[in-house]
Amino acid sequence: MNSSSNIERFVLKSIEEIEETESTKESAFISFFQETQQHNNTELEENNDSKDKSEKIDLEAEARRIFEDAYREGEKAGFEMGMKRVEPIIKRLNEELAAIKSFKEVLLKKAEDMSVELAFLFAEAIILKECTDNRDIIVNMVKKALEICEDKYDIKIRMRSNDIKYISEENIRTLNIVLDDTISEPGFIIETNFGEIDGRISTQIDELKRHIFMQKQGE
Repeated sequence: MNSSSNIERFVLKSIEEIEETESTKESAFISFFQETQQHNNTELEENNDSKDKSEKIDLEAEARRIFEDAYREGEKAGFEMGMKRVEPIIKRLNEELAAIKSFKEVLLKKAEDMSVELAFLFAEAIILKECTDNRDIIVNMVKKALEICEDKYDIKIRMRSNDIKYISEENIRTLNIVLDDTISEPGFIIETNFGEIDGRISTQIDELKRHIFMQKQGE
């Protein structure tokens, strides 16, 4: 009886141990499965986070590149548009500068011509005064003019009354001297068969002036 009871207890104990072992194994397996699943989920989340971060970085870089390209294109377009707007202004400015330069050259030429004109006016005034004060100048001018005349006996000298008396006192008083008060300045006009010799001071000044201006134009 005792032997049979011992065997029964041993069998029951063995069964309990087997059941406990199976239960432990099952629990261990479940725990391992849960840990593995949790680990996989963690890795998946980390991978997703990393992927999201990478995609975010890529998107930011792409956005920056697009912005920079658009900025460069906009800057280029703005520059070209600005140049198109400025070109007419630059063209007009160049035309104005050219006009100013041309006007300046005209002014300089006029100023130069005026200076020469004034110089001749002063010279004429000085010479006329000198001829009025010194009658020998007119006498010498008549003598020089007669030297170039081929026919000295078939000539007529027209002079104003203020100058005739000085000519009459010289050796040339035998010449045909005619009073001509239309001559309003010191000087004379000699009439010959070949034309006239204008010995008036203003005429000589004008001839000198014309010669100088012709030389300037030829430069």
